[in-house]
Amino acid sequence: MTPFLAQHYLDNSYKRFPQRIATIDPGAKNTYEELYDSSNKLANCLIENGVLRQDRVAFCLKRSIQSSIAINGILKADAIYVPIDSKSPLERFKKIISDCKPSALICDQHTLEKIKKVISQNITIIVMEHPDKLAPSLAGRYIYLDSIERQNHKAPYYQNLDTDIAYILYTSGSTGEPKGVMISHLNIINYIEWAVDCFGIEEQDKLLSTAPFHFDMFTFDIYCSLKAGATLWIASEKLMLFPIKLLDVIEKESISIWKGVSSLLMYIARTVSLKDKKLPALKKILFAGENLPTRYLIEWMQAFPEKQFYNAYGPTEATGISTLYHIRNIPQDPMERTPIGCACANTEVFLLKEDDSRAGIGEVGELCIRGSGLSRGYWNDMAKTKEAFIQNPLNPIPGDRIYSTGDLALLNQDGNYEYLGRKDTQVKNMGYRIDVTEIENALISSMHIKDAAVVLQRSEKFDVVQLIALVVTCNNSIQNDLREKLKNKIPAYMLPHRFLSVGHIPRTCRGKIDRKAISKSLLQL
Repeated sequence: MTPFLAQHYLDNSYKRFPQRIATIDPGAKNTYEELYDSSNKLANCLIENGVLRQDRVAFCLKRSIQSSIAINGILKADAIYVPIDSKSPLERFKKIISDCKPSALICDQHTLEKIKKVISQNITIIVMEHPDKLAPSLAGRYIYLDSIERQNHKAPYYQNLDTDIAYILYTSGSTGEPKGVMISHLNIINYIEWAVDCFGIEEQDKLLSTAPFHFDMFTFDIYCSLKAGATLWIASEKLMLFPIKLLDVIEKESISIWKGVSSLLMYIARTVSLKDKKLPALKKILFAGENLPTRYLIEWMQAFPEKQFYNAYGPTEATGISTLYHIRNIPQDPMERTPIGCACANTEVFLLKEDDSRAGIGEVGELCIRGSGLSRGYWNDMAKTKEAFIQNPLNPIPGDRIYSTGDLALLNQDGNYEYLGRKDTQVKNMGYRIDVTEIENALISSMHIKDAAVVLQRSEKFDVVQLIALVVTCNNSIQNDLREKLKNKIPAYMLPHRFLSVGHIPRTCRGKIDRKAISKSLLQL
């Protein structure tokens, strides 16, 4: 039996809807037939230039329709794609290249300069531009777009199995070193078959993609659209800097489904009057990546009561969404926690206490995941893989792997899980164990606080440990009242010792609070 692979989604939709628009960016679009032909040509080019089954092929591209061509072309060559953020520091870029050792690297005119600084002679460089648009030639082997366009447009014969690796996503480890999460074709298919069915995605839908290509959220965007024969609208980086323009795109382009990072939804609610927008075609809004403060969820749901809102949870190591909660009613209290829901199809989640026993209803434990969505582990790092992907302590049968997420949660009476925070956001101060996210939620529940972050910081000058709150306020004078207002929401031992007014809260590209950057900046004060 021929295995079903991730690139078969494109092949099937090409046969069904050859003239339907597959992908759009602010400057171009292509049909399923054009995407199919271009991907096949790229695949044949890679094979011709020595790329073998399960070789890594990195790509560093601007946000455009070329990304979909690159991903499908790499998969069709039986290779593994490795997306690299074009804004990555040069040192991180070099570490990723050194770790995955790609046989080829795909870039464009915008990312060419950075590529020149990291390539070696044995890497084939594919530039998705015509040579007349480019600067003088590169070191090493390089191929331009005109050479790709002369390739055969027929699909090569696929040799991969569904258990082979499809892509590697590099995330930041606790040590600061990038970790390459290996995701197989089977992982993708397990996720996408459920997602398309769960959200009722059809060929008439338009999905908006605002997630970076090196972020697991893009897996939902690209493969759900390919599976359903729908249209993927890829927002440019420039567009995402202007929330009102992003909402204009949703309205003018009749976007029907959007999965966005929580921080982007929060930013939009802070800077745009949502009640002035209509967005008639938009049916479903999914948010993920980090907790969306309930105050901003209320604003979204009050502005668009007819839309369907979903809180999605899932680590990169589990491919996509592991639990889902359909929010049917507008929360009444901005301090109310939004559940992350229950496990998706073919996935099991449960909570383990510190003694490896299963946490009961209402008890706090570490969220663990098992099922076909689990990654193969970390590329080239068996030690970290064994540390995170462990034998299920609740099942003695060897080979029953679970992923220890490091996330703390509790199970409600209704069967839904509530996310409480990270194990590493728990700090101990004056004998009390405190989760700083609880303080942050209490701060953001105030209408005068736009955003907040709390860290436990040692003052070298006074040799004391203090809870420090960074707040983005719409009224600087409100700072004096913060301590008094917080007394009504959190215990006294959780009250920050200092409040610092800042223009913005540092966040990672994945929308999470960058606590390392905050601590580093506080040391300079």
